[in-house]
Amino acid sequence: MDDELQGAIRESFLAHLPDDAVAALVEGAVRVEAQAGTWIRSPGSGPRPQLRLVVEGLIRIVRTVPDGRTITQRYLRRGDVAGIAGPFIAPNTRNTGRGDTLMHTVYYDFNNETWRRTAERDARVAVALLAELGRIAELSMELMANRALASMRQRVVGQLLDSARYEDGLDPVAPVTQQQLAEGVGSAREVVARILHALREEHLVATRVGSVVLLEPERLRAELDSS
Repeated sequence: MDDELQGAIRESFLAHLPDDAVAALVEGAVRVEAQAGTWIRSPGSGPRPQLRLVVEGLIRIVRTVPDGRTITQRYLRRGDVAGIAGPFIAPNTRNTGRGDTLMHTVYYDFNNETWRRTAERDARVAVALLAELGRIAELSMELMANRALASMRQRVVGQLLDSARYEDGLDPVAPVTQQQLAEGVGSAREVVARILHALREEHLVATRVGSVVLLEPERLRAELDSS
């Protein structure tokens, strides 16, 4: 196991497992490097979420509803592990989620079957996986509650962040109109127009025909954290 992977493991829930258990889980791990704006898993591309550990960068996990809209489920940073439920999901389960990189990102992909077999024979691993799944579920419910209780401005900001597309070296762009934003947050276009005007005045966004440029995405995300 190289130093890069070991460092990320020390910042993940895997750090609480004995070395022999971790060694079994990371056997055959594959290092992946992705530029900003890369879709690392598209909806329907596979029956199970892929296990991966983030080493550096930022990944946004989103879910897609039948009409094509998306909602952010969580953000993955260094030390976060995605796809923990994947090894235990039925093979024919429909995959409605995807991950996309919001900046240059490095992560390791693990073998789902290896994790399932290891959890079946090692209770320490099984308990650790259950504890981490519980933590993630709590975070997801907290995020949904925050969105439900958010102000209209925070809902608009959340919609912009959810729909933004990222490329290295460029400001992220949300390809949405004022009307689409209004429909997404359940409000009137005039209300959304006033919010966008305020965001422009604060130099957080710039508007174009049919799109909104996010000039300060980290400041915008901080607004959601305060909801």
